Amino acid sequence: MLLLVMVPLIGYGNINKEGLPLMSVYNDKDSLSFEHDIKRFSSGLKFGLPYMAVIGAQYTLPFFNNHFAPYFDYSQYSYEDLNREAQFRFSEWGISYFLRKKGKGIYLGLSNSNLSYQANFTNIILMNDSKGSGIGEVDMRTTNLRLGMKTGGTLYFRIEIGYGFGNLPKEVTFTATDDFNTKYTELTTKDIPGIDGVSDNGMLVGNLGFGFSF
Repeated sequence: MLLLVMVPLIGYGNINKEGLPLMSVYNDKDSLSFEHDIKRFSSGLKFGLPYMAVIGAQYTLPFFNNHFAPYFDYSQYSYEDLNREAQFRFSEWGISYFLRKKGKGIYLGLSNSNLSYQANFTNIILMNDSKGSGIGEVDMRTTNLRLGMKTGGTLYFRIEIGYGFGNLPKEVTFTATDDFNTKYTELTTKDIPGIDGVSDNGMLVGNLGFGFSF
């Protein structure tokens, strides 16, 4: 009878000493796998205002409970008309704060951006009745506030709306050089082509996008 009573007690003691550490390891693994479910790096395309298309990357920081995600966007496109070859470049860097879920869901964004315009002007009528050419360049810098939503998963979709605050020029001033007498130069001002969503005081931000998260 004494032997029958002791066996269960020995078995229970082994569970306390060996089983509980195993349960702790499993809990740690569950916690780690939960963190691994967060896809920290995202890269994709966005289409909208003020650019036609932009490529971007975002990384969810493993600090502050995984709610902050810095990002960078870049776009470049060119066009040509009779007297002008122009190029626009858009770059933006900022940070998003996801309100509830980590790395996905609704978020607020704060960023700085630069929409630069550079054009090679030709056939400029100068004051000496000759023709000249020159290169004009201007930077349109804004501070942007955004509200957006990003889905989770490996393939994600996002939508954003916001506004960029800044004093944006409508003209570009540059030095034009006489095509036949390079010693003659003249300060010239030309209009910047209209950009959808851009006004003197700022620019609208609105886009749809998709990409992949890892």
